[in-house]
Amino acid sequence: MEDGRERLKSNPYPGRGIILGLDAAGRHALQIYWITARSTGSKNRILEIEGEDVRTQPFDAAERSDDPNIWYRAIAQSGDRHVVSNGVQTDTVIEHLNGGGGFESALLTHTYETDAPNFTPRISGLTDLSGARPQARLSKIKRGGGGSGAPLHAFYVYQQMPPGWGYCLHTYAGDGNPLPTFEADPYEIELPGTPGEAAAAIWDMLPSEKRVALALKAIDIETRQTVALTVTNTLV
Repeated sequence: MEDGRERLKSNPYPGRGIILGLDAAGRHALQIYWITARSTGSKNRILEIEGEDVRTQPFDAAERSDDPNIWYRAIAQSGDRHVVSNGVQTDTVIEHLNGGGGFESALLTHTYETDAPNFTPRISGLTDLSGARPQARLSKIKRGGGGSGAPLHAFYVYQQMPPGWGYCLHTYAGDGNPLPTFEADPYEIELPGTPGEAAAAIWDMLPSEKRVALALKAIDIETRQTVALTVTNTLV
């Protein structure tokens, strides 16, 4: 399996990103979510734990931006199904799961972000521990080419996850004006050591001048209990 560490490290601006996978021991399902940013308003953020959820919050409330795309619940849970996303679609997925619906049907009600000219993709992930073995799903909603600008939905299902590896998806392929959308499929990336060590390794791969925050969620596969929910913030 190709290691995507160099791919992530060489990206000068990956934007927001999601990694779903297993720790090296194969005992814990991992969710890693990060934020990188360029503008002052976007950098005025922290990730904050609220019970079993993680939300974006302003570091300095007096300087809070009115951009609706940067305030949302990033991590949430519906029973044995754990959701992570880069926007308000987290709430939609949780509502659908709680009502007997599915991950895909929830996301088909959404489009990409309306932040022209970037049209940032909406990316989402689901770790499902309700079956005999852990499974993961990733979603990307991007703006289509041509004149219509119709949203294009891509879904990825991982029925087998090898220990010590994750599947990585982020919003941008690099820096630029407008920002280049990440067009590729999710790629494999190594998750070495303990859950905390894996999250620290990913944090170190992000461009230091654009790092904002990172969240780690680790769920014990046997007990299906969350054993770690932590955040790392540049602004403290």
